[in-house]
Amino acid sequence: MRIGLEISPLAINATGIPNYIRRLLEGFASIDDGNEYFLYTNRPLPEDLSLPSRFRTVIVDRPHPRFQLWFQLELPRQMRRDRLDIFHGLFSRMPLSLPVPGIITSYDLSALRMPGMHKKWTRMTNLLYPLYIWRARRIIAISRFTAGELVRLFPRAAAKVSVVHAAAPPGYSEVTDPEILDRVRTRYGLPRRFMLFLGTMEPRKNLSRLLSAFAGVSGGIPHSLVIAGGSGWKNRWFLDSLRDSGIGDRVKLTGFVEARDVPVIMSMADAFIYTSLYEGFGLPILEAMACGTPVITSNVSSMPEVAGDAALLVDPLSVEDIAEGIRRMATDESMRAELKEKGLRRNREFSWENAARQTLEVYRSVLEGEPDA
Repeated sequence: MRIGLEISPLAINATGIPNYIRRLLEGFASIDDGNEYFLYTNRPLPEDLSLPSRFRTVIVDRPHPRFQLWFQLELPRQMRRDRLDIFHGLFSRMPLSLPVPGIITSYDLSALRMPGMHKKWTRMTNLLYPLYIWRARRIIAISRFTAGELVRLFPRAAAKVSVVHAAAPPGYSEVTDPEILDRVRTRYGLPRRFMLFLGTMEPRKNLSRLLSAFAGVSGGIPHSLVIAGGSGWKNRWFLDSLRDSGIGDRVKLTGFVEARDVPVIMSMADAFIYTSLYEGFGLPILEAMACGTPVITSNVSSMPEVAGDAALLVDPLSVEDIAEGIRRMATDESMRAELKEKGLRRNREFSWENAARQTLEVYRSVLEGEPDA
């Protein structure tokens, strides 16, 4: 097969969707030595992907690299020149004049289900999403939850949806080297004992309730709260609340964390807290489990699906429930040990090799002419 993939998000950052794209490409490289891959982007990538020669990066920047002009106008012509067999829109979109069978990956539908939690530009770009769903030959959902959301919003697409789970990055494991731990602790100014949130500071991550919950129990536990990740948007209320909370000395904001430091910080934490309101998958849950860190997460959307019985589930809308989860995790050492072992086992149920293998099966089923929905 000659497979086309949009990888343009890799030119922007290394979190979220870019992380998914990078790991899927690595999964393809590890299991597939026969197909050719054409990796389309509108700008040079900041670093080499270190993939085999059958993976060819193609920069398409005409007539303009912005405003989707390259994507809708020039990319279809480039696909014809590359004689593609199939195209996979890894950014949940596809050219409207697609010359070959097309597949898209759906990460989550929060912009449609919770539009107020997203920027205006995100809401605008999602106006085309129903058209992509209609045009796609198959839709890959990264969780059963996201598949269910697709079917609820687009019932006629049900027969086109396949579930392919994501996984923690290869090599994520507990870091125990004291020198590495001390170096990273100093770099970010981390306290000795802490509970960790890692992600973008935005409304969907529910940080205001997490802060209120932590404030309610902080007097009875020895831990600080570390909030690691980029600043995101609509976070002024949270920052004001932190300033007025009276526990500012117990909350550490690290800002953006380098990818190589993430497993180190997760390994230091006594617990990882991910009480988001909505996630298409919730990859940080598995990342923490891979590092041997017990997890508190939400009992809604995809998070129970990912966590299984290996995390402490709480109601993300209840400050009291989040606070009780923090208190239990801080004071119950045997529960932390049990969740650590369960988490390590749970993480091993997911892999990028499996994700790549299942994705290739979707490609083959499309090219072999399985009936459309």
